[in-house]
Amino acid sequence: MTQPTPLYRLVEARLGIPLAEYVAERRATTSWRAMAADLTERTSENVTYETLRSWFADRIQTTVVVADAPTIGAA
Repeated sequence: MTQPTPLYRLVEARLGIPLAEYVAERRATTSWRAMAADLTERTSENVTYETLRSWFADRIQTTVVVADAPTIGAA
C-alpha cells in the first residue's frame, strides 16, 4: 500500500495508535479475522480481514518457532 486509504486513516485515528504497531504486536498470535473483528469493535468501522491482510500482509513478518522439533542428527 503506497498511500493509506481513507478507511485506514479513520481506523488509525479512532484506534489512537499507529495501525502498523497494533498489527505488529498481535500478528504472531492473532489471526487476521480476529484482529479485524477487534478493530471493528474498537473503532465502530467495518474492517474485514481481507482488507486488513491486504494492508499488511507484505509488511509484517511472522516467525514460527517449533520448540519440540527433533534436532537433525540427534540420537
